[in-house]
Amino acid sequence: MGLSSASRRLKTMRNKRGSLPIGTIVDNAGRTFAAGDGHAHTSPRDSSSPPALSALPSDVSTRISMTGSATQDDLVVYRLNSWRNLVKEYTDYFEAFASVQKASKKALDKAVGDFSVPLKGEHCFAGVERDGVQQMSAQLRDMHRMYSTQYARVDQHTETNTLRQLDALRSEIKDSLKEYTDHLGPIYRRLRKQAKEVEDYKEKLVHAVEAYKTWHRSHDAWLIQQQVRRELTRQAELENALVKAMRAEHQRLIRWEASLSERLRDVVASTMVCERDSLQTTLSSIGDTLGFLGRFDTHAESRSFDERFGSVLNAPMGLTGNSSLADYDFMHRDSEATTVLLEGQIERQSGVIKRFHPEYAVLTSQGYLHCYAEQSDLLERNPETSFHLFDCTVSTLDDVRSFMVTIDKMKLGRSKYTFRCADQAGADHWFNAIASVTAKSSTPETSIVGGTLRDSKAAMAAAAAAANSPSALPTAAGIPAHELAARNAAEDTQLKEKSLDASPDELIEGEKPYPPYEPVARDAEMPPLEKSPIEQPPHIDTPVESEQFYPAQETTPMPAAETNLLATFEHPAAST
Repeated sequence: MGLSSASRRLKTMRNKRGSLPIGTIVDNAGRTFAAGDGHAHTSPRDSSSPPALSALPSDVSTRISMTGSATQDDLVVYRLNSWRNLVKEYTDYFEAFASVQKASKKALDKAVGDFSVPLKGEHCFAGVERDGVQQMSAQLRDMHRMYSTQYARVDQHTETNTLRQLDALRSEIKDSLKEYTDHLGPIYRRLRKQAKEVEDYKEKLVHAVEAYKTWHRSHDAWLIQQQVRRELTRQAELENALVKAMRAEHQRLIRWEASLSERLRDVVASTMVCERDSLQTTLSSIGDTLGFLGRFDTHAESRSFDERFGSVLNAPMGLTGNSSLADYDFMHRDSEATTVLLEGQIERQSGVIKRFHPEYAVLTSQGYLHCYAEQSDLLERNPETSFHLFDCTVSTLDDVRSFMVTIDKMKLGRSKYTFRCADQAGADHWFNAIASVTAKSSTPETSIVGGTLRDSKAAMAAAAAAANSPSALPTAAGIPAHELAARNAAEDTQLKEKSLDASPDELIEGEKPYPPYEPVARDAEMPPLEKSPIEQPPHIDTPVESEQFYPAQETTPMPAAETNLLATFEHPAAST
């Protein structure tokens, strides 16, 4: 091979080696070369080369060959930078952790502030000093205030202790990296320079050997070889120095990393201890609150409220719970126009088949007969049927328990209604009462008040029976049934005694003595009555002829409210 081809080959090798790592250049220095005598010379470092680490990642594998160079491609530098990045991750994590603690404290403080219990101002709950819901609310608020305190404690420990120690570790890692590069960097740079000088002398030796073959002996190849040996000796010394320094750094890094790991562990552990203590305090507070809730008397609040307001609740607005219709006063409550003459159970014939159906009838002093389906309907709904008896005639029937009411001058609809009682005495009572308010009445009774048209003995017996078992059903007179029976009996007795014992001197001027109270037989002949014209009420549609007269009794004008109420009923009669 000529000189020019050898020069080109050396130049190519120089350019290629200039781009290779220093480890490769150093390894090439001990590579096998073919000498002129044909023998091979091999560097003794070939047998001690480290095995290939194919299991490592590619980025780590490429850094293995640069170990000890103190550059960014050095494995130790890469390791120390990894440590610094790891500690930075811890720093970011605990900064976020501290932010969470701070935000939790702020949110909890707001929640506790908005929880305005115990209530301020007027309220009906027991105070916080007594068992009750307000004391439970205060316990809950105090527990969450303690939560807030623990959040602040953990946040303060994280910022003043954990984050500062992590910053110190990052600074220490940076200092350790600087110490490593300061120790190995100069050795690596001198070794790199020395390796280049060795390569230069190797090239010169190649030129000298090539010139010897062509008889161009301007330089002695042996002298050049001696120079190569001297430079290789220096390179070996630098390599040994680099290895020695690397081993020293290795031992230092092992001890330092153990210390670094221990301190990082202590930083994390101190934070966890702080958080554990905070949680233990929190759990203790939760335990106290749960204990309070376990001992909480659920009836204490109701007892306290009942002690303060029980009397008011039992008598709201001053009411006693014994109110009845008799307790209320209103206009014309005891007016003669609203007097009930007779009330009770009766049967009325109705329907297509003409059957008798039970009803509760009420006869008023205004001459109205109201029929209800049941007695309980008196205060709940209007009557099913109402009769205006001033234009009616009552007559007897073959059945001594029955009588008929005939509506005079009825042009449309039904004009005759048949009623039946339980016995003849009841039929006589109803017959006499209805006859007393009809325009055609011949009853000698001149004053009828509150159901007095009944036998006094029967009234007293009914009053005694009702007193033993009072009825809860309402009456048309507006008083309980036993009171009504007693009043009826008293009025009957008083009326009878007054009729028998009254003297002319005791009578008021213009007043006539009461005739003896005796029920009138329905088949007896009625004496003629004195005729006196009576002004017809405005709610009567059928005009009263001049031949019709009312019984001789004093009349009272009907109030407008009652006139409107009566006008709602169908006139002259409404069939069921």
